Amino acid sequence: MKQTKVLPVLAVVLCLPGVVVRALHMLNGFDIGTGLPTTGDAWVWYFTALLVLAAVIYAVLSVPLRAANDMPFEQLLGTQNAGFRMAAVISGLLLAVGGVGYLYLTMTTGEEDAAGWAKALEIVYAAVTILCGLCAIGFAKAQGSEMTEQSAKLTLVPLIWSCLHLLVNYRMTCIDPKLASFAFGLVADVLLVLALYHLARLLYGKPRPALLAFFSAVTTTMAVSDLGGYGLSRLMGVTTPEWSGKMVLRGALSVAACILLLAELFVLCRDHSKMDLSE
Repeated sequence: MKQTKVLPVLAVVLCLPGVVVRALHMLNGFDIGTGLPTTGDAWVWYFTALLVLAAVIYAVLSVPLRAANDMPFEQLLGTQNAGFRMAAVISGLLLAVGGVGYLYLTMTTGEEDAAGWAKALEIVYAAVTILCGLCAIGFAKAQGSEMTEQSAKLTLVPLIWSCLHLLVNYRMTCIDPKLASFAFGLVADVLLVLALYHLARLLYGKPRPALLAFFSAVTTTMAVSDLGGYGLSRLMGVTTPEWSGKMVLRGALSVAACILLLAELFVLCRDHSKMDLSE
């Protein structure tokens, strides 16, 4: 399983070309005046090819973890590593603060002709985001000892949050003619749901650590590349298509959740010959 240790490192390294190619796609793939996708743009295919190649590599590197299907959770993800806890706390705090920020934007800004249920959905989403951040911190702390039934429930809130996150993102972008600029982020959100599902599955159901590793790596590369590429394109002077403040914040929340998944991935891909539960 030595090759598996490369997986989390590669998930980070491939974000760099992902950000650059995504920025070039934003720069060349959309009409300056309308922000609509242009025909014949090759960069969208370059970015797609990069993500597909990354997914294939991640799948190959994840295969050895199938041998750990019957391994206890404490041996798979049990750790008191300070770096892991720091990453989990950062992820949780970013989610909690981002949830507060999203609630503020929801209460102070509004969409034209938006239904009341849509605003209510976003308020619920913001509240669950805050709770998700707190649960992420609590779950990381619980991984330093034997997992209990109460601690296991902390994985359910992030899973519910990811479903709401996907729902809100889809509702806000599905009828937008500039959907092409959001599509990669939506796919990343689907993979985020699957990654958090397989994290919870380690404690509820039949564990599949290989799938957890695969989906965590892919969604991390996609989410960081998508948001980072948009940010880089703005620094390069690109003004269209323009994401709303809420859209940028939701992208940042995806990346914040990926920080937790990446930290879990580093623990998952370590040497499992002994548990890391000592100080």
